[in-house]
Amino acid sequence: MNDVAAMVREVMTAILVLAGLTAPVSAETRGTVRFGMLALDLESSSDTPLFGEHVDRAVVGYNAAAAAYDRENGGKTARIDASDLGVAERLFVISPGIELGTGHYLFRLEAPIGFADDLKSYGVGIYPLGVQAELRRNFIAYLSLGGTASWLDRPGDGDIGGLFVLRAAIGARVAKHFMVELGYGAFALGGSVNRARLDGMMAVDDMELPAPDSVISAGEAHGLLDLSLGLTF
Repeated sequence: MNDVAAMVREVMTAILVLAGLTAPVSAETRGTVRFGMLALDLESSSDTPLFGEHVDRAVVGYNAAAAAYDRENGGKTARIDASDLGVAERLFVISPGIELGTGHYLFRLEAPIGFADDLKSYGVGIYPLGVQAELRRNFIAYLSLGGTASWLDRPGDGDIGGLFVLRAAIGARVAKHFMVELGYGAFALGGSVNRARLDGMMAVDDMELPAPDSVISAGEAHGLLDLSLGLTF
């Protein structure tokens, strides 16, 4: 992952240098839509910002409930720790947006919508720092820096969740109507909590234990990569 980060930094530097050597891109406002995949792999711990306290409560509560369940039923339920409460989802993301470009400057606003087996996301992405350079006719390279904030929704009622990503994007617009983009999530933090299930963890009956990740699933990550293809119009 360090090698990938170094490569991304080198490409960013190259685009910035090229922007200084090439003619400015003509002013333009365009609509965009990107289709991409994001492997959302967030690691959970007691120190996870915003979620750490809930993670600790879930671990203590579940293990106590499991012990009570085993005493009642004679079982040997596996115990959990914080690392069992992370997020591992593959999100298919559709990101409609609008770009404003003038000269070498580029601004982008998006509304990313993500879909996974057990997760949906609805958010906004803002990239206020961007540079673009026309390297050859009908081939414009760009670099955007910003982030996304999304609402996370899992099946059922009672979950409250969110996802925040600081992201850099390197891409190209080709033949005016096509784009390809590589994203680098420098930092990601997110998850969902079902407070009712968390508060009721100790009240489990002798018939069923709740799935730990139905109570809380959260974590953080560095160096998330995503790839997307898109259209401009």
